[in-house]
Amino acid sequence: MTKVMIVDDEKYVRMGIKSETDWSLIGCEVVAEASNGEEALALSEEARPDLVISDIRMPKMDGIELATKLLEKYPNIKVIFLTAYNEFEYARQAVRLGVSDYLLKPFKDGELEASIQRLLHLHPNTPASVKELEEKLVPLKNAAEVSNRYVQTAISYIEEHYSDLDFSIGKLAESMGVSEGHISRLFKSELDVGINNYLTRFRIRKAMDFLKDVQVKVYEVAEKTGYQDIAYFSNTFKKLVGKSPSDYQQKGIE
Repeated sequence: MTKVMIVDDEKYVRMGIKSETDWSLIGCEVVAEASNGEEALALSEEARPDLVISDIRMPKMDGIELATKLLEKYPNIKVIFLTAYNEFEYARQAVRLGVSDYLLKPFKDGELEASIQRLLHLHPNTPASVKELEEKLVPLKNAAEVSNRYVQTAISYIEEHYSDLDFSIGKLAESMGVSEGHISRLFKSELDVGINNYLTRFRIRKAMDFLKDVQVKVYEVAEKTGYQDIAYFSNTFKKLVGKSPSDYQQKGIE
């Protein structure tokens, strides 16, 4: 799991970022929160975040100074700035510092997740083949990689029924003759991800394969992978892959 720290002097902004972002879907967990740069710098010693999501304008120590100090201490740390101030000078300072990305508040649903995915898996200094990048973006274990036979059976069920519009954990559990709670606990314990999140990742990996055919339509891919709502499909795809299905189809992963 990628460790994330959220830094903003507005409590409700921090709460919104924390609660409205699907952290587990993109393989992240929030390990610390801070209301200013000084507090964040102190917390970083213990929390050791891989990624810091920070406002720029804050009391005591602003985001620019915080990023400068963090990058000096931890050269591999990633920093995303959030700001409501659409000013070129802030963006220029951020780029000069080596800040990874810059989003204007309020950002749209899916933008933050997409930014994180790009940073963590598509960094230009990360040498990897397209297939390796896809596996990093949307990691999945297959049935052969797990030891528990119930979880193996559940994965096989997902592989066979991922395109079902009415897919449910209840139906999966019924097919195996076990309770929803039992298979859900076993699955999460074995794979460190819930059944619904695994299903989402499996569907998006299949969508990536389908989109390699430039003749296929995005709405057709959505239908093939169990999504009735193309907007929801596109948003979920962007959260995991870092770009929209149409962009991915046209330009590929890089």
